[in-house]
Amino acid sequence: MFFLFVVAASTGCEKFLDYPPEGAILAEDALNTPDDMQRLLNSCYDVLANVFDGSFQNMAELMSDNMALPNGLDLQAIYKRETNFFTPYTGGVYSDFYYTIFRCNTLLENFDLIEGLSTSDRARMEAEARFIRGFCHYYTAMLWAQPYGYTTDNSHNCIVIRKEATNLPLARSSAAEVYAFILADLEYAYNNLPEVNSVYASKFSAAGLLSMVHFQMNQYSTTVAYANEVINSGLFQLNDTIDHFPSIDSLFIALPNPETVFGIVSYQNDVRTDEFIGNYNSAGALPPALTLSSTFNSLMNQNAADQRKSWIEQDGSLYLSNKFKGKTVFNVPLIYLTELKLIRAEALGELNTDLSTAISDINDIRDRAFGEGLNDLSQGSSASQVISAAREEYRKETVCEGKWVLQLKRMGAKGENIMVRNAPWDCPGMALQFPNSEFTGNTFVGNAEGGCQ
Repeated sequence: MFFLFVVAASTGCEKFLDYPPEGAILAEDALNTPDDMQRLLNSCYDVLANVFDGSFQNMAELMSDNMALPNGLDLQAIYKRETNFFTPYTGGVYSDFYYTIFRCNTLLENFDLIEGLSTSDRARMEAEARFIRGFCHYYTAMLWAQPYGYTTDNSHNCIVIRKEATNLPLARSSAAEVYAFILADLEYAYNNLPEVNSVYASKFSAAGLLSMVHFQMNQYSTTVAYANEVINSGLFQLNDTIDHFPSIDSLFIALPNPETVFGIVSYQNDVRTDEFIGNYNSAGALPPALTLSSTFNSLMNQNAADQRKSWIEQDGSLYLSNKFKGKTVFNVPLIYLTELKLIRAEALGELNTDLSTAISDINDIRDRAFGEGLNDLSQGSSASQVISAAREEYRKETVCEGKWVLQLKRMGAKGENIMVRNAPWDCPGMALQFPNSEFTGNTFVGNAEGGCQ
């Protein structure tokens, strides 16, 4: 379910993992035993955790219509859709994605150096590494490129595919090529990971992400099929409260969130929540860097019985998020049951089939938020009503998690008239600019800048 973060312990291995690799020791000097490979794999998870401590989520949320103008130049550049190749915040997250990919590729290229590695452990490690590599390519594509479907044949520039442990300059690949690569990695992971894998990625982690990727591609039948794999497994249950981020108690007993299929675990000496806490929580008399928009506040206050209203606190003209208020250490779900139920519901609505299951999924979420039976979607609801309800619940449930803007882009790519804070969903600034390091290659073409105001 959750993944564990244990960094590589040996000095030699840490030096080998330097990126870029020039001057690092050779793989054959650092990787010799199965334990070396496991440490390297754990270090892939470790760097990924740096990205999802709120950093990626905050950037993505700022590109949606859930947020008000933030404090801080980098955050404002993202919000105003004015990033350039000198924006440190976006450049750091981008580099960490590819740093993680570099480590995964290092592992995938060096199995032959290891003596005593069992066939089953090799298959598992390869599947985990390919899951992480696919995960990183997918989320990089979400913010640094226009979405799947932006062009009819998906020939538009997407991101750089890195399938080898190298930092040589490469050109961007097309969206068609990038998504094919992502799906190949995730399908391999799905076919080779165990159903239960301690605190690491499992077969159901891959199934959950495959459902999410196919949904982003507006491929609804496949979305439903993979979501069914997770939902019907019986291994995951909805939280009985609205809190997706329960605090770890004073004894540091971190029981897994029962609906998390894949996520980040924080420990007492390894807290992975800094960017959430530092940006959403007030520091003394100062307002937080990130606050919610008045339009989102209005959405959350449409029904007085909605318990999720407690996620917002008004302070003068500001709408503060209480999702992380009073918390220091908590786990961060990345793939979880609430989201999978809501995308399954919308996909079934798009297919206009099995609407009873879709309505049940939506009502499972509403019963938790309002009380059982108090605001249920009618069993006779139409497909369009199911789609609308699923989207509304999705937006509410995932606020501050960086997921809503991905759906806005998806809706736009499927032909809907989507505006995001008075700008088209596909205006140039809706794809972040790449960092300066990518422009060292003559074949690299960056994103257009500006044009959203």
